[in-house]
Amino acid sequence: MSKAQGEKSEARTRLGRPRDGSIRRKVVEAAIECYAERGWSGFSFESVSIAAGVGRPALYRRWSGREELLIDAFRESTQTLQLPDHGNVAEDLTDLALAHRRLLVGARGRAGMRLFIEREAVAEVFRTIATEITAQRDRIILEVLERGRSRGELDSGVDLNIASQLLVGALMLDALVHERTTPQIRVTVTKTVETLMRGLNARPADAVSSERGSSPSARKR
Repeated sequence: MSKAQGEKSEARTRLGRPRDGSIRRKVVEAAIECYAERGWSGFSFESVSIAAGVGRPALYRRWSGREELLIDAFRESTQTLQLPDHGNVAEDLTDLALAHRRLLVGARGRAGMRLFIEREAVAEVFRTIATEITAQRDRIILEVLERGRSRGELDSGVDLNIASQLLVGALMLDALVHERTTPQIRVTVTKTVETLMRGLNARPADAVSSERGSSPSARKR
């Protein structure tokens, strides 16, 4: 074979072979879809390779096992939450809540719900995702709430960890129960944050009860 023929053959080989990034993207997307639809019992290199249209050897070269593949699939399909700062806790929470609620839509959202349900069967995957992704989300929400409290927008006695859990729990429940359009999600998220803010600004129940039990003259003082 002449040098020119060799170069042409090499060029054809390069052109006909998908780029590594293309293969990885296909596999990651297929992995999330497969896990969302089939769960851990139906999640395998074979099922992912078929869905991705990629040979199994390509998967074995890149991932040591299905746990590692699923962890990478969650990492690469999760949009990192950004810390907003509008100078207003309600607006900041709304931005974060919208980003998180949108994450719960589609295959990525279904996969996340399934991971929570199957957390004992996929303990290593759940532990890693909870540490890297869930913890990052919770830290950002808490930072927004702490800034709001430092500005006097929230009652000083509010348990910010509980407030964060209430917000995330409401969003997850809404995603489980309702299939909403983008405009509907925005309306629901806005109402959820408004309701939470009313609770965060309210006085503790024991303070209200104490005031009700005191005499009119004591209340005036």
